[in-house]
Amino acid sequence: MKTTGNSSRKSFYITTLGCPKNTADSLHMEESLLKEGLVPAKSAESSDFHLINTCSFIQSANEETIDTVLSAARIKKRRRQKLVVVGCFAERYPNEIKTDIPEVDLVFGTGRYKEAGSILSQNFSKDFLNSTATSEIETREQITSRIKNENLPYSYIKISDGCNRGCNFCIIPNLRGKFRDRPEEEILSDIDLALNSGKKEICLVSQDTNFYGKDIDSLKNLIRKISEFNGLEILRLLYLYPDKKTHQLLDLFSEVPNLAPYFESPIQHVSQKVLKSMNRSGSLEFYEDLFSKARNLKKDLEIRTSIILGYPGETEEDVNQVETFIRKVRPEKLALFSFSPQEGTEAFNREDDVEESEKARRINHIRNIHLEILKETHLNRIGKSFPAIVDKVTKTETIVRRFQDAPEIDEVVFTNTPNLKVGMIGNVKIESFAEYDMEGSFLISEN
Repeated sequence: MKTTGNSSRKSFYITTLGCPKNTADSLHMEESLLKEGLVPAKSAESSDFHLINTCSFIQSANEETIDTVLSAARIKKRRRQKLVVVGCFAERYPNEIKTDIPEVDLVFGTGRYKEAGSILSQNFSKDFLNSTATSEIETREQITSRIKNENLPYSYIKISDGCNRGCNFCIIPNLRGKFRDRPEEEILSDIDLALNSGKKEICLVSQDTNFYGKDIDSLKNLIRKISEFNGLEILRLLYLYPDKKTHQLLDLFSEVPNLAPYFESPIQHVSQKVLKSMNRSGSLEFYEDLFSKARNLKKDLEIRTSIILGYPGETEEDVNQVETFIRKVRPEKLALFSFSPQEGTEAFNREDDVEESEKARRINHIRNIHLEILKETHLNRIGKSFPAIVDKVTKTETIVRRFQDAPEIDEVVFTNTPNLKVGMIGNVKIESFAEYDMEGSFLISEN
């Protein structure tokens, strides 16, 4: 029976944890829920279905997930609500969730985000009696409207899922499965939707971006097609594995004008001994060459990478090689992780011979070296102007972001420039800085 309005329809709210890849998955989940006739709620507390899209990459992510689910369980007790846990943590610990947190009504893992609506309707059929499935066109209109109201100038677009690398410390292949591309038409359709909703920046994400397609030319051709979309100001590539494919991909930096001056490639270490133990390729010399080539191909390009310290068997000499890398390459953004053995990985079975206190010492040592370099980098930015986009405008603060910085994870610039709106493109002149973030004045582009 067709409903006469939204008042009788059940509502949903999605809490997303973890990285931008989960954000992209939540959007597909939302589309599926809309197709089944559910409507978005303004908050988790007011929803009929509260879905938590979880993360389980490292121990801290597990802890955040557990805290979030327990908090949601307390909310559920105050109202009649269904609590649904999905994603990586649900894939990894389905039985434990059902046993230890009985307030959770339903658990399903990764790879089923586009089925979320039908999964809920099958498991809670009575709640869907007064809901009518919406058409593809109606659903697309609702998604477009939601994206517009989200008031963010960027969108994450997932181009693939899963991973074949088999790094010995990583649980992702166990949770996400083997690598598989998304069909190109789906990717381009998502980008078209985002840009038509007013987005100015597209961030391509996956577990292994440069593995897309049968060869590197497939990814290059996809990037070229995306770069030609009307309204696209910034195209950002995230999660590029540091290998020969990425080396070949770098030529696009000099070819594609709207490709962000930003190179993110997580090396995880530079010692060949440690990398081999991690089941990863690379070396100090290879990485120096890779990042040097990127800088030479794109003006004002900045680098983001990540390193794991305290891996089993890591010695002081291995840490010295990391220090050499940091001092030579001088990456502007650096994520440091203390090795955390994950059950289900090969490294979990190794004797962790680096004490936690020593891991912390090594992390602090490398971080302090990087902070020295970052301070010098900030000083060189003073008085210079950079292309930037307005990310956030409130009564108390306005935040802009240089094209060299990725949304949500990198530095931002606070500005007092009046009359700015989210999505405006211009140039920001850096005037001062704190440890990471900056302050400056913003000049709106005339175009």
